[in-house]
Amino acid sequence: MNRFITITRNIEFGDVDLTGAMWHGSYARYYEAARCRLLDFLGFSYETILSNGYQIPVISMQMRYIHPCRYNQKVEITATIKPSIRMLIIEYEMRDSESHLKLSTAETKHLAFSNEKQSALFKLPNFMLKKLGEINE
Repeated sequence: MNRFITITRNIEFGDVDLTGAMWHGSYARYYEAARCRLLDFLGFSYETILSNGYQIPVISMQMRYIHPCRYNQKVEITATIKPSIRMLIIEYEMRDSESHLKLSTAETKHLAFSNEKQSALFKLPNFMLKKLGEINE
């Protein structure tokens, strides 16, 4: 099974600034859309995680802006899970759909949080590790 997913989006008008380039804060929404699709694909959507009594908040996000995105530009966003038992680590890459020019990269780290214990965990919940184990076999 794949550890990644790619989605395609057009840059929306509300995400660009007066220069016509995408505002730096808007990139996170596009990466979040790819992350949600990836988690759904892997079988642990946010709804599944919550219904199992956990949360996976973002504890760290790093982005690198290489080339600006422009209004209505068609982009491909790839989200990939990096193997880890301690936390969920997702790498992202945004490319122009036609030229495949790399536009931006990012990484998010998510720490598991138990709703029952009201505390952070030092490893991912077993139901997630099982799915990730199937992926890394």
